[in-house]
Amino acid sequence: MGSREQFDLQRSIFSTRKSDLKQLVGLHAIKGNYEWKVKRSNKSVLHLVCKIDNYKWKLRAVRRDEGTFFQVRSFESEHSCPLEEVHRPHQQASAPIFGEAIALRLQQHNGRLIRPKDIITVMKTMFGIQVMYSKAYQALDYALTLTYVSHEGRFQLLPPFCFVLEQQNSGTITDIQCIENNKILYFFMVIRASIRGFRRYMRPVIAVDGTFLKGRCWGTIFVATTQDGNEQPYPIAFGYEDSENNAS
Repeated sequence: MGSREQFDLQRSIFSTRKSDLKQLVGLHAIKGNYEWKVKRSNKSVLHLVCKIDNYKWKLRAVRRDEGTFFQVRSFESEHSCPLEEVHRPHQQASAPIFGEAIALRLQQHNGRLIRPKDIITVMKTMFGIQVMYSKAYQALDYALTLTYVSHEGRFQLLPPFCFVLEQQNSGTITDIQCIENNKILYFFMVIRASIRGFRRYMRPVIAVDGTFLKGRCWGTIFVATTQDGNEQPYPIAFGYEDSENNAS
């Protein structure tokens, strides 16, 4: 680890949360091609040492009295482990650490679709580490949560979104039905402009189709469409349901 990296590490983690501290030290371990292990960790102390015994690297941080932040009290940055003793897969090569590393890159792609195989390439270029597809997928999911909103948070935004939509578009219809723990079971939305266009200009035939969600949140997204005079599809209504069944 170079002197500049040592300075940035000590300055950055001088006072921070324990989870952030472990993230930052883990990222530096990957960059420096070494590994550490937890010697002691509780509500008051975090003590990290070199994974290979009899080597000097260590870090010790304690919780500050006024809150949940930890302060680094001792840091031995010298790390002389021979490269052949570094374990693979890297112990600190976790999905959250990779997610932290690529979150900024994700913001710079201006909406372009990022896939797990792109993450694999980035990790190989940045750290020289070959990661599995499953870990790359988890890292991408974590980065998306940091950059935007979690999956659960996006669903929680639906009620205020529907309220504002109906307020700003008179005649728009939305409906949400929930089950226990406010879990959304059904969601329906039709914009007033779509209703007006269907009544005045479209063919009086409606087709409804859906597609399955295969990510973290299961369910089915459906859309009701018709055709205009040029036989082009015209969307009318959208919705979410748990599955294609008689009740939904």
